[in-house]
Amino acid sequence: MSYMSGMMMGLAFGQGVRRLLTGGAAKKEVPAFALARSIPGRRRYYVKALVGNEALASAVEQALSKLDCIDEVRANPVSGSLLLIYRGDESKIDAVARRLAARVFSAPAAEEKTDMSSTPTPFEEAADGLAAFGKHIHGTFSSINRHMKIATGGWFDLPSILSLVFTVRGLQKVLVTKQLPTGPQLLWWAFSILRGWRFA
Repeated sequence: MSYMSGMMMGLAFGQGVRRLLTGGAAKKEVPAFALARSIPGRRRYYVKALVGNEALASAVEQALSKLDCIDEVRANPVSGSLLLIYRGDESKIDAVARRLAARVFSAPAAEEKTDMSSTPTPFEEAADGLAAFGKHIHGTFSSINRHMKIATGGWFDLPSILSLVFTVRGLQKVLVTKQLPTGPQLLWWAFSILRGWRFA
């Protein structure tokens, strides 16, 4: 791996970590849940909740791949895209999309008329579990970040502490152990995280 490719990987990793820890939005605004493209047997949605959330993307892929009508699922936590490759009746995919919008990604589902008092299907139970898991992760990071700000009098939060650790470790690798390119990579990650730091 060349020095420049290492720096670019460090930048991408640093931005992903910053988005994960701060809840920062990607540069391109991703809708809560929207159909981007549709051809028979293939649909692509854009989902805001997937951006920067690899755990949710993986959980969505696993849950949806268990459905009989879906052949392949690809959830991308970088772009927020959700690709469904399916076969058969499109009304089943419409129902899946409405359930995802309403129960997993908390977007208003268009024209959904369902009897909510009926017994939940396995998919509905999986969707409820995914939604709870995503909220739990977000709440945990928010709580840790809030407690850290209070404990340090507003001087530090999770992104700043992570950036400080990368800076110290990177300087140690560059100045003391002369390890290249790992030292500058850590410094680049620290810079990438701090670049998005908002004073609030």
